[in-house]
Amino acid sequence: MPTTATRSEKTSTNPFLNLNFAPVQSEQLITELSVSGQIPLELEGRFLRIGPNPLKAPNPKSYHWFMGSGMVHGLRLKDGKAQWYKNNYVLSENVTAALHKKALPTPRKTHGGNVNTNVLSIGGELFALVEAGSLPIKLDADLQSVAYSDFKGTLKHGFTAHPHKDHATGEIHAIAYAFDKKTVDYLVIDKEGRSRTAAQIAVPHQPMIHDMAFTKSFAILLDLPVTFSMTTAISGKFPYVWNRKQQPRIGFIPRKIEDAGKVIWIEAPSCGVYHVMNAYETTDRIILDVVKNSMNFDSEILKREPKQNTLVRWTINLTDGKLVETQLSDYSVEFPRINERLFGQEYNFGYTACLTKDVKFGPLYKHDLSKGTTIVRDLGKGRSAMEPVFVPRNNANTEDDGWLMSYVFDENTNNTDVIILDAQKFQCDPVAVIHLPVRVPYGFHGNWIADSDLQTV
Repeated sequence: MPTTATRSEKTSTNPFLNLNFAPVQSEQLITELSVSGQIPLELEGRFLRIGPNPLKAPNPKSYHWFMGSGMVHGLRLKDGKAQWYKNNYVLSENVTAALHKKALPTPRKTHGGNVNTNVLSIGGELFALVEAGSLPIKLDADLQSVAYSDFKGTLKHGFTAHPHKDHATGEIHAIAYAFDKKTVDYLVIDKEGRSRTAAQIAVPHQPMIHDMAFTKSFAILLDLPVTFSMTTAISGKFPYVWNRKQQPRIGFIPRKIEDAGKVIWIEAPSCGVYHVMNAYETTDRIILDVVKNSMNFDSEILKREPKQNTLVRWTINLTDGKLVETQLSDYSVEFPRINERLFGQEYNFGYTACLTKDVKFGPLYKHDLSKGTTIVRDLGKGRSAMEPVFVPRNNANTEDDGWLMSYVFDENTNNTDVIILDAQKFQCDPVAVIHLPVRVPYGFHGNWIADSDLQTV
């Protein structure tokens, strides 16, 4: 089990092994949970998160946040009650070896490394996901790892950490890359969870592509100057580095099957992008909203002057190839989310978590893009929110009619709460706070998985 302290203390020279980045020491199931306020009755499902949780103390000189063994955390809500919280390791091959457990069934010999980045439902089943060539790992309703999956024999290579669902069609869209491939796959997954490769695009410089977007007509590929380095990989460090020689560009892949190979390339600003908030198209423009990380992997620039993460809008004219950038907020943000029913469509509201240039979490933000304003939801001294997740209210008739959920670390108690806000009353007291008697590390991504999204609950 991890040797790093469970309590969030400074025990390492590596910031990703300290405080609430540090791993927790055990798997737990807790059924007695204290609740302040009233959990909405219509919230029946699981609020899940996932992130790295190293089993053994790694080398602090080479360890990177992205590299740890995966651990999934979940809160079960039903009948207005918090039924349980639990956390389980995701049983990738190195985890089963370290825990002396039987390896998971797998459809192929090469299935990848740690699975630690996202968790969501696909085709009525629950999956833990990671990018760069690894297969998803299927989880059961109790968050136990079941098997590696190639989506019923249809996934030819690896998958991605950031697929997105088109609620207009029910299909899921994804851009999948791998460190050992000089192409990326544009994948479309149907309602039954079967994948097809809609296009394969050449990228000989092997870029890191964490997220993607789509509009009614296009899938969007972010081909930016963070690329694979074999030299760095051999040294044991995170293998993607800033590549000054690589021209940043955005690829617009037609969603029509017969045109999918006709990619339109547009020059992009020189930056890194982990996450897209949304994209949509107008009569003559593509609107793409992203969190821009200026020179994110350029170690020389980061040493001189770290840059904050900025929410920006790129307005792109595909006819003349011009891109215009507009800053949408003055705050340093990450982990953008929206009402997912509007992904790929015109929208007005987005939600982000604070993430400063020195990697500190803090308040939540609600962005009104039609008014150009940002509302800050301060959570109190020593309290830091993780990625916000929007859950539409049943029979909602406006875009922001719903609940905003987040795991919130409290350094005063060294525990984590789950808060449920009324998104339309963003600065009011939470509708409910579920007090977890444990610490949930910051981690990466999470989702609300309603019972209706799963075949077995």
